[in-house]
Amino acid sequence: MKLIDCHAHLDEFDEVGTVLKRAVEARVTEILGVGVNTATSRRILEIARGYRNPRIMPAVGLYPDEVTEEEIGSILSLIDEEHRNLAALGEIGLDYWIKPLRKKQPGRENVKALQQEAFRLQLKKARRYSLVPIVHSRGAWADSFRLVEEEGLERAVFHWYTGPLEVLKKILAAGYYVSATPAAAYSPQLREVLSRAPLERIILETDCPVPRRVGDERIGTEPADVRYSLKALAALKEIPEEEVARITTMTAGELFIKPGF
Repeated sequence: MKLIDCHAHLDEFDEVGTVLKRAVEARVTEILGVGVNTATSRRILEIARGYRNPRIMPAVGLYPDEVTEEEIGSILSLIDEEHRNLAALGEIGLDYWIKPLRKKQPGRENVKALQQEAFRLQLKKARRYSLVPIVHSRGAWADSFRLVEEEGLERAVFHWYTGPLEVLKKILAAGYYVSATPAAAYSPQLREVLSRAPLERIILETDCPVPRRVGDERIGTEPADVRYSLKALAALKEIPEEEVARITTMTAGELFIKPGF
């Protein structure tokens, strides 16, 4: 049984080699390593070049809370420079719940507009280079979907989607994908999304090192913990874990593994 962790912030681990060794022991064969700005994206590329087992599939991108004029130019240049070595663009998108966008914050409309500009420009690169965008959409679900659709992306992953079901219907109708994290065991919003999405449109991820919840505890995650995403999704769908692993791994491979990659 092979597993792919489709969203991991590997740059946040001090002992990457040890973390990856545990991933291999958990039968994780590939990991999509994602960046959130130019520095972390370059670190993901460095890790991908330094480790071969499991295979690291690099994604670079500018996270909405990291957006500045300088960073926009920098990440676009990095995408142009490295596009042949990339498996995806991410983590990119919109986030209307960050502090500068709270009600009555001065300049909030300018912040929102800059987020949208950064997202749109990265989506254009995704289309140009046939790269799947990994979309962060917290509090901005409708706008995130709209921009992806307007830019003509044939494929996109809406990472840890927990937004309105009417937007989910549009995401699925457009042929896009959602992801299951360990929170599929306990998050009502995520469980509702995953219950409505066909298994063929779901991939597994950890979003590590974001903690998973066990009772009142918060336990940091790593790629090996994608097995918890698998267990939760299989239980929710009432489908054997082996079948869920087979289908989600096949889907992830089709999205992110290029011929000769």
